[in-house]
Amino acid sequence: MTDIDMHVLLVDGSPQANPPELVAGLAEDCEVVVAVDRGAEVCRAAGIVPSALVGDMDTISEETLAWVREHGVREEAFDEEKDDTDLSLAFDVASELVAEAGGNPASWMPIVTCASGGRPDHFLGVVGQLARHAELGPLLFENGYEAFVLSPKGRATWDIGEMGRGKTFSLVPLEESVVSEENMYWELDHERLAGLADRGISNRVTTGMARVTCHEGCVLAMLIWGVWRA
Repeated sequence: MTDIDMHVLLVDGSPQANPPELVAGLAEDCEVVVAVDRGAEVCRAAGIVPSALVGDMDTISEETLAWVREHGVREEAFDEEKDDTDLSLAFDVASELVAEAGGNPASWMPIVTCASGGRPDHFLGVVGQLARHAELGPLLFENGYEAFVLSPKGRATWDIGEMGRGKTFSLVPLEESVVSEENMYWELDHERLAGLADRGISNRVTTGMARVTCHEGCVLAMLIWGVWRA
C-alpha cells in the first residue's frame, strides 16, 4: 500500500449515529474531517468543527446549519435530485481537501463513521462506496465493530494485533477473492471464495498475531468487539 499522507474522517448521516465521544476520538487522529449532511449534527455534539460540510442538506437542522456557518465551515451543497449519494460526493470533496492541504490525493486514508446504523439499504451502499475506493484502504469504524476493505490494489493485509484476541472476526468477499487467515480458530490458506460467500463469517481470533490477507479480489474484513464505551 502507498504510504499514507493524511487521515480523513468522514462523518456520515446514519439515522443511528455513534456516541459523540467515539467520533471525537477518531477525529483526534485525522487531519481533515468531512461532515456528510446529518453527520454535522454528530460533529456539533462532539465539539468537532469539520473542514467541510457536504450533502443536499435535507437532514440537517437549522440550528446546526447556523453553527456550521458561524464557524466558517466550507459548504458543498448539492441538489436533492442527484444520482450520487452524499457519501460518494464526500469522497470527492475529501480528495480535493487533501490536495489543497498539500497531501497526495492518491494516498490518503478514509475513516468512515456513522454510516451503517438504521438503514440496511444505505449500509449496502456504503460498502459499495468503500469497495469503489479500495485503493485507499478505507476503514469503517462503528459502535461495536471496525472493518477494513482489503484488496491487493490498496491495503492487502490487516495485522489485527493483541486487541483482537478472543473477538469475533468475519470476512465477506465483495467479489470472487483469494484470502488467507492466520491465528484464528478456522484458518484459510489462499482460499478462493465466491462473491458474498459466507464461509468467512463468525470466525474467532485466537492470538495476538492474527492476520488476514486478500491476495486477489476485494473483501470486507470485520472485527466485532462489542459496544464502545468511553
